[in-house]
Amino acid sequence: MNLPPELIEQILNKCDGITLLNARKVDPKWRSIVDYLTQKTRIWQWCCKEEIPANQLIEYLQKYKPNDEDRWLHIYINWCSWEHLDNVVCDIILSPVDVPRISCLAVSSEFIAVGSQDGRLRIFTSNWKMIYMARILAVKITSLTFIESDEVEPERGLCLVISFNRGLQIFYFDGINKGQLEIHDVKSHSVYRNYICYEKLGGRLTISKIISRHGHKELAEIWFSRIYSPSSLSCMKMWDGICTFLINNEVKTIQYGAEDATPMDIMEKKTRIRYNSPLVENQNTQILRNDIIIRLCKNEDNLKCDFIEFFLLGKLEKYSKKMFSTWEIFRSYITCIYLYGNTLILGMDIGNVYIYHVSSWKNLDIRNYSHKIIIGKHPIINIVVKETPNERRFYVSSKFNVHEVTGFLPNIYI
Repeated sequence: MNLPPELIEQILNKCDGITLLNARKVDPKWRSIVDYLTQKTRIWQWCCKEEIPANQLIEYLQKYKPNDEDRWLHIYINWCSWEHLDNVVCDIILSPVDVPRISCLAVSSEFIAVGSQDGRLRIFTSNWKMIYMARILAVKITSLTFIESDEVEPERGLCLVISFNRGLQIFYFDGINKGQLEIHDVKSHSVYRNYICYEKLGGRLTISKIISRHGHKELAEIWFSRIYSPSSLSCMKMWDGICTFLINNEVKTIQYGAEDATPMDIMEKKTRIRYNSPLVENQNTQILRNDIIIRLCKNEDNLKCDFIEFFLLGKLEKYSKKMFSTWEIFRSYITCIYLYGNTLILGMDIGNVYIYHVSSWKNLDIRNYSHKIIIGKHPIINIVVKETPNERRFYVSSKFNVHEVTGFLPNIYI
């Protein structure tokens, strides 16, 4: 039975995104109706906000320019593809450039930055054409993070937060001129868009906004506090206006960037968590977004019994916990953990990566991975992501090379 286009349009206007994607593939008539709704309504924005978890959507929106008219459609297609991770086609591409002694990696929509163990910084375009190379430090670069402007029209050039032992450097480059701003005695830090939080030796915590003034970068301090002995900061994470701290076994938060925020605001205690083994300085603990804490720990009685703990932070000082023996599952050690949207990736010391779809953290079982990809024979040290309208592209790095792992669901919008 042939329905009039007006009736089909009214029906589709009340459907979810999956139904719209399938309807578009019925025949040319249905395709034209879905395309009309795409152009004349905010239907994909409605689908994204109704179906995609808020914490994931925050992350996806950072990958697209605010003035991109099709960003909601592209976000939905990529999210939908990776919701069906078992059907995603993954491809591996070795980077076409030789970068020795890699220590860290960062990507943005236009650039790729690679740090080296000897302090060299190399910056490439998205197709690996080198535009900058210099030894900017005398020590190992430990991490790189691109600063994303909160302006609709971003400034020309790029800005990076470069971390090294006991210090940070704000590096900016417009293709001709470069500038540097250093912060010394830094123990740890976190970056979100153009905000940075860092802990200095002595326990002072600072949140600053990176601003541009007369062609130079400056730090505008917006909040500070201090951790008094004997407490020490385990890790921190900035995320969409909230900075979460893990101080020993206490989780605390502070809101930043709001109009009513003041430099003297007091951190709010969220909960106190209990570890299965004592916390030590060199263990790998990190906060993902503002509600997940992951901790890698060793059983001192048996060095081959590594464990991973997940702490799922809830409301009203409540949390839940789950724990896995990583050696029993992988017969190798986790060297890198990366979360993007609904995708969790674990990098191993033997060059493998395991990819998971995270529909619910409470239901996550790291024994049930969707993809196992063999990148090489060397430990995975860094994983970052770049999302385009057609695919997600994960950049997976060892000390010796960078591989691009692409993933897409064929024919989802054809």
